[in-house]
Amino acid sequence: MKYEKIIKGQFISRPNRFIAEVKLNHSGEFPLVHVKNTGRCRELLQPGSTVYLEDFTHRMGTRKMAYSLI
Repeated sequence: MKYEKIIKGQFISRPNRFIAEVKLNHSGEFPLVHVKNTGRCRELLQPGSTVYLEDFTHRMGTRKMAYSLI
């Protein structure tokens, strides 16, 4: 799989299986992001852990969220 425009962030919380709150390292924003893997991920998604996101701001189409957790 090929990803475009990857950015780094810190995981904050996961309100439900499809979304997560992340702090973006480059801007300090706290957007809600799409979670592709709807599995448990409790061991990986701990508050403060480093996560990587794919940025879709330049090609949103019908997307509701500008980032996806990868």
